Amino acid sequence: MSTQSLPIVDNKLKVKAVTYLNKKTPLTIKEIDIPVVPGEIIKPTELLVQVKATSINPVDCVFKGMNNGWFTKGDRVIGGDFAGLVVKAGSETNFKEGDRIYGDILTIKLRGSFSEYIIFEPATAVICEKIPEGMKYEEAGSLPIASGTSYQCLNCYKGNLEGKNVLILGAGTSVGTYAVQFAKHFFKAGNVVATCSSKSAEKITKCGADILIDYTKGDRPKINELLEFVKVNGKFDIIVDTVRDEIVMDYFNELLQTYDNNGILTQVGGSYVIDYTNITLYNMLPSYRVLSNKIKFKLGLSKYYIEPILLHQCDTYGKAVETLYKQNKFIFSIDSIKDAYTQAEEAYQRVASGKAAGKVVVKWY
Repeated sequence: MSTQSLPIVDNKLKVKAVTYLNKKTPLTIKEIDIPVVPGEIIKPTELLVQVKATSINPVDCVFKGMNNGWFTKGDRVIGGDFAGLVVKAGSETNFKEGDRIYGDILTIKLRGSFSEYIIFEPATAVICEKIPEGMKYEEAGSLPIASGTSYQCLNCYKGNLEGKNVLILGAGTSVGTYAVQFAKHFFKAGNVVATCSSKSAEKITKCGADILIDYTKGDRPKINELLEFVKVNGKFDIIVDTVRDEIVMDYFNELLQTYDNNGILTQVGGSYVIDYTNITLYNMLPSYRVLSNKIKFKLGLSKYYIEPILLHQCDTYGKAVETLYKQNKFIFSIDSIKDAYTQAEEAYQRVASGKAAGKVVVKWY
């Protein structure tokens, strides 16, 4: 689209965005002003993007749910994930006008992604990648935080995962669903064992899991099945914990390769609870098991290593997504698609309540 048609008045881009004041206020569509560079609109290091799709993540619920309005004044734009069209590209970026891109711009300080247009620096964005040809905006908008986190959980492994044993705890979550796919189809793991409920079993099998364990049967049956697997196939080389299912930490000796043999457990940062409607700081604190392991490992008293995972820039992530998508081995984890102008609060509540079975995408066109 032409930049001449942009709603710019007095060097301010006037757009509609999904906003809130604090944890007590619902998400509301409001018009906001985005300052632009006079005559240029953006800096050489920035992109101006027309947003086509965004998605709600648990971290968005955490930011809102813990916002008492003490440190931020005025409306705050929610969100980080986005997919959209580059309207104007700075000369120092690696993008051009007309590029279709997806990414994550989540920060505590800056306005979020739930806006008709966004301006940001791709070099500092957590994720900023071109959308593979043929992928829909809604599909791309569901990816960044969930699939980026899952990729990084596996990419932490110090070696080649091809032919190795991988355990995904919480495979039915969005992060877990993508972790299964990356593990089996990109990293070429030999055995991918996944814990999930029976309602997720069919999807997780299609994603590439070799063995499913129903966690709803309880900890004891789950551990017994894992121990039986190890007897036949050997210990796990990596355990990816997406849901803080920490009972396995009590069985490291039986289940996990030692750190000297590249064994590792990666744990997604987040809350103990899946209901974010009344989230507290306590829900976000590391557990005793994790803290104890960290101390023991540093003192040389433990042979097992735990790596907490928070999303960060990763040069190989975008290529991994493109590779699987081109091979038709990418199953999107999408619960529902909502309208940005009329259903933003509904989308938020579905995620915050823990009822979403996949990503809730918010459509902007």
